[in-house]
Amino acid sequence: MTPSPDSSSTGLKSPELHSLEPPDGRIAHTLTACTRCRHRKSRCDPGIPRCAPCERSNAKCVYYDSTRDTTIPRTYILSLREKARALERELAKAENEVQHAADAELMVRGAGRIRFKENDEPRYLGASSGIAMTRLVMEMAKQNTDSKSIKDVVPEFTAQEIKDAFTQEDSKPTSKVYPMISSIPQPNLPPKTLTYKLIDLFVAKAQALLPLLHEPTFRQEVEEVFNGSTDPCKNFQLRMVIAISMQKMSTEYAGLADSYYLAALPYLEPTLKRLDLGALQCLVLIASYSMVTPTRTAAYWVVGTAAKLCQDLGLTEEATVTKSPCGKPLNPLEIDMRRRLFWIVSSMEFGLSHSLGRCSSYCVSHDHINVKFFELVDDRYITAEGITPGAKPVLAKCIAVHFFKMRLLQLEPRRMLYSNRRESPVDDQDPWFSQMLAKIDHWMATTPKNDDGSGLNVKWFQGRRNTIIVLMYRPSPQIPEPTVNAAKTCYDAAISNIAMHKEQMITGSVDLTWVFVQALFMALNTVLWTLSYPEIRKEHTIEEVQGHLDMAMEVIVFSAERWPGVQSAFLLYRRLVAACLKAYRTEESFVVHSPSNHPTPTSSQGLTPPAMSSPSSSTTASYYSNNHRGNLSIDTASNGTCSRAQSADPTFAQESTPPAVGPRPSKEPQVPSVSCTFDMQRPITAPSVVPHYTPAAYSGPTLYPDLSIDPNTPYNTIPSVVPGLQGWDPNFSLASTTAGHLAYTDATVNPMNWSSSIADQYSQYFHEPFPVPSWRERTLSQQEQIELLASLEHNIPDVSAQLVNEYNAYYQS
Repeated sequence: MTPSPDSSSTGLKSPELHSLEPPDGRIAHTLTACTRCRHRKSRCDPGIPRCAPCERSNAKCVYYDSTRDTTIPRTYILSLREKARALERELAKAENEVQHAADAELMVRGAGRIRFKENDEPRYLGASSGIAMTRLVMEMAKQNTDSKSIKDVVPEFTAQEIKDAFTQEDSKPTSKVYPMISSIPQPNLPPKTLTYKLIDLFVAKAQALLPLLHEPTFRQEVEEVFNGSTDPCKNFQLRMVIAISMQKMSTEYAGLADSYYLAALPYLEPTLKRLDLGALQCLVLIASYSMVTPTRTAAYWVVGTAAKLCQDLGLTEEATVTKSPCGKPLNPLEIDMRRRLFWIVSSMEFGLSHSLGRCSSYCVSHDHINVKFFELVDDRYITAEGITPGAKPVLAKCIAVHFFKMRLLQLEPRRMLYSNRRESPVDDQDPWFSQMLAKIDHWMATTPKNDDGSGLNVKWFQGRRNTIIVLMYRPSPQIPEPTVNAAKTCYDAAISNIAMHKEQMITGSVDLTWVFVQALFMALNTVLWTLSYPEIRKEHTIEEVQGHLDMAMEVIVFSAERWPGVQSAFLLYRRLVAACLKAYRTEESFVVHSPSNHPTPTSSQGLTPPAMSSPSSSTTASYYSNNHRGNLSIDTASNGTCSRAQSADPTFAQESTPPAVGPRPSKEPQVPSVSCTFDMQRPITAPSVVPHYTPAAYSGPTLYPDLSIDPNTPYNTIPSVVPGLQGWDPNFSLASTTAGHLAYTDATVNPMNWSSSIADQYSQYFHEPFPVPSWRERTLSQQEQIELLASLEHNIPDVSAQLVNEYNAYYQS
């Protein structure tokens, strides 16, 4: 056969013709007839690696190359093609390894869609989600180790090092360790006396910050459940309160708590169908539970659904919060609960948007919030008939309101620094910074001085202040290159938070939530980032910095007890810390600049980094920006509105005194190796004597027996569609919504796949499954549930005295 004029005998195509390559991988050109077909004078075809006649005869298919004066097998075409593709891959790899100048503008703003796994679908993290700080730390580590990629900073054998460490720890003889998850719902409630102790614990530990439930009403409903009430809302709330209280005690009872979480799920859907305040309370309980334990519950969906329900119930405006949907006035108890739920859901919504760098579901800024705060008196004095005359504000309610005001303070830096680029501010000398600091200082000056045992003391609020300070002064899309003074401010705030987290870990004064872990990562990232400034390294010796970093690493290891995936972050940070501390060997600056002065990108295309996730979590969201410029007035009155008045703000000066540090030694300091010897696991011992326990028969989940719970997965999903909630369907993809409860086994697509647990996300740094100790792979058995219930009766703390003090602890300004 004679080749056509437009054919090529090389088998290679120009880049312009690459898009014309057939999708099945065939060679798109004509070959000369093979020697066998020429000799037989039969029709030949351009088949690869053999023509059809040679294929049928299983003969060798070769053709004659006149330029070489020899025969060449057709498989040679395939080898040329594979060689060309290999060369293309080598060229692409070489281009990626070229040391392009890092651009702070693109690194800070270009968060976009991040892959937590190498082959995973990208997920959105906002520009200020904390991933930018991780990139800056990675860039500094690469520069200090002469590495071309992060894989050189974190070598491949690190994964094997992790496995070896866990194999060694798992082989140690330990006492019995109970699993942290359960596959069997607990059908019976705990004994009545134990249940009330758990409720007391919930009131003391959870209600102090988020007064979700009206305590007298809830206790009356508990009595009704024990008397046989089958009301789904009451049964769901009681079981979730029990689960949350157990999670707050210790990881020993996490598996038992999970069994009550599973037992509560059958009551959820009939509760949500009511679309009332009770349904809203149930959604908030699920979100609260996901704060204290790794679950597959999609917190972003749960809080988003709660925000949408708030809007449908008219809780987002003061004009509608006091009226029913039909326009009738409500009694004082209903109005107070509606205000409570608005502020609780708003706090969760703002906090989650802050953590993920996503827009708020309300799509408004704090300027538009006009709902008054709830009553500050104890729940005993709030009735349907009105507020008891003479009742005084209690400390717990004042702490909650003060926390909600902090959420409002967080909104303005997120809008000013992490939204679309604006003309000002351009640096930390802008008047806006001093105005914002005055608001923060005024808020801090009005902090309740006594926590009354809740752990929410002045130091805890000081940590929240430091978090806002770091949010303001770290690299942001508005100011991608902070000044040295900004770095000094961030360093002081970060090391203060690290010390606070260490103290909280020792005293156990706060819950080990994922927010706690993310704040710790943010502080550690901030300290490492500030080392890129030579001025910071001159003011703070390597021994001082090493001490702060070791303290943070110790808390990370402690956090791994509750959040297993944090263990991989420990080894990752150990490498990053060692790399970043090498900056002390030189006086060179490692600050990432913006040589290109790129304008604000209009999309995230081209900005997605390599597949990795960030351990940092101090993230923010974009908010609508209005034209008002003023200051936020924060009134301590319970029924005052929040607005941004011009003259309501004090003008306190910001006090910032850097610690005195001796002169830097002239000789090159010796960089100590990071060799932390903290235990990677802290197994919890079971009680040595387990009294006999016989479960009593209480109301179990029998009202809705058709709502099955899949025992093959430790966490069943909540309903993906809420009937009657107009215009809200989070699963707009291919997920089946025919099944009411939408368990995994009944859905064509798992709608919660995008929401990997925090453990999975942190383990994806190494692009392979993280080794899990054998005791973590098990689920709690029914016999172990009985054992834990029996030991719980003897180990539950008695907080009745604390509650009495709270009832009598009045706020004094």
